[in-house]
Amino acid sequence: MGAQEEPSKRREFQKRTDDDIDSFLSRQESSKSSQSTAPATAKPPAETSSAKAAEVKPKEAPAEPAEPDQDEQIRAARASRAEREAYQDVAVLRKKAHAFGHKAAKMNHKYKANEAKAQKCSARAVAFREKAAERKERTTSMKEKIKEYQAELSGAAQGKTELSPESLRTKMAQTERKIAKEEEIARRNESKAAAQSAKAAKFKTRGAKFLEQNKLFESEAKLYARRADNLEKAGV
Repeated sequence: MGAQEEPSKRREFQKRTDDDIDSFLSRQESSKSSQSTAPATAKPPAETSSAKAAEVKPKEAPAEPAEPDQDEQIRAARASRAEREAYQDVAVLRKKAHAFGHKAAKMNHKYKANEAKAQKCSARAVAFREKAAERKERTTSMKEKIKEYQAELSGAAQGKTELSPESLRTKMAQTERKIAKEEEIARRNESKAAAQSAKAAKFKTRGAKFLEQNKLFESEAKLYARRADNLEKAGV
């Protein structure tokens, strides 16, 4: 009995071991096949990632700032614009003040020039009047001589003087001619003095006009300069 059971047990053991070996081998083959197929299955994700990378990603729109941020930006923009406008206004006012100041200086120069011309003309008129006065003094002295000659002429007629009446009359005629010449020169000097006085009056009138314009331009320049100063102080 024992000898018969042993061969049967061996057969069963062999069958079991063979089945186990076959199952083991089949499991190994299945694991190898899974390992061999794993890289092949891993490739599609790489391809999909490269395809996604190739695609152009759309740019995201910038997020709109919140309402308080917008208000602050608007206030800052308005403040900067107001500041730029204020600086521009100050520059414009300074430019106008400079222009009016330049005009005022020009008018002042013209006023001084006309005043100088008026002074020269007045001085010339005074000089011509002095010359005319000298000529008139000479004529008065010559008229006195004529009176003396007339007295001598009356005495010569009575025989009281040694001079003849003809020589006395000649001297009187010569003196009267000199008197006429001196009076003519005196009148000429007086006319020149009057012309110079007229020129002086003309230059003074013109100078007064330039002085008035100078004062107006100076007031305008001061006004624009004051406005620019006030605007700068307000901006500070």
